[in-house]
Amino acid sequence: MSDALTPGAAARLLGVAPATLRSWDRRYGIGPRERSPGGHRRYGPGDLARLRTLCRLVGEGLPPAEAARQALDTASGSVHEDAADANVGPAPADQDLPVGAGPAALQGVARAAMRLDADLVESLLEERLRESGVVGAWEELAQPLLYGMGRKWEATRTYVEVEHLLSWCVSSALRRVAAGPVDGSTRVRPVLLACTPREMHGLPVEALAAALREAGSPYRVLGPCTPVEATLRALRRLGPRALVLWSHAPKQADAAVLAAAARAAADAPVDTAVFTAGPGWREGGATRFAHGHLGSLRDAVAALLR
Repeated sequence: MSDALTPGAAARLLGVAPATLRSWDRRYGIGPRERSPGGHRRYGPGDLARLRTLCRLVGEGLPPAEAARQALDTASGSVHEDAADANVGPAPADQDLPVGAGPAALQGVARAAMRLDADLVESLLEERLRESGVVGAWEELAQPLLYGMGRKWEATRTYVEVEHLLSWCVSSALRRVAAGPVDGSTRVRPVLLACTPREMHGLPVEALAAALREAGSPYRVLGPCTPVEATLRALRRLGPRALVLWSHAPKQADAAVLAAAARAAADAPVDTAVFTAGPGWREGGATRFAHGHLGSLRDAVAALLR
């Protein structure tokens, strides 16, 4: 009984909506077989093993009724409930994202992403954003998911559709983060966020933008593959209090771009701090042109809100 989960916890672990679990129980008889001392439904290891099988089969395109029948048949023929593991289901390894240990919600979002269930992925991400804020949700869910997706692609050279869907869902959830209160007594200059000219991975920049919005701090996002001339024009036009240049990989971390930005900031009539961000700047010594390097989203938010 100690391993049994509430319906909500089981739903998060499996990456399905609680209403879906209730529907499967009502329609197909594939539900919890345990009760708490107070009579509440609880999902034991055997229940979770059956549901993992059902989720996998539905994700492969089988109708839910047939998937439920096969899951029940498989369980009755080969799964001993007292030996089933609540954390390891029967899905083949190549159908899981390598996200490592983490909260049940992380496993649930990963499974929903592999099933291409965009609505549920966004719903779970938004729930964590409300509970933990942008930085917490990024560290606990989004970043492990994206890293896991990258490892998945490196290992299999497949599931690009999952990577694109997951990136879209993360971006969509981040852009819906509500703006925090802004101090209207003074006009605060914005933070300018840009990627280097050859950098196509801009999702961490969107996360930083969402965190600034949540804190009520103004910002402008130029996005991936921003030409250096465009970044410099925006710097001169906006007079930002800070410029953040993002690079994911060393081959996109152009020291000449950073040096040009530093010169433009030095020549501007107002002070603009130039920061590097992203793992691409860790090599080559280019950061000597910057005021500092922002190593993580948490570090970046702390530095930019000082």
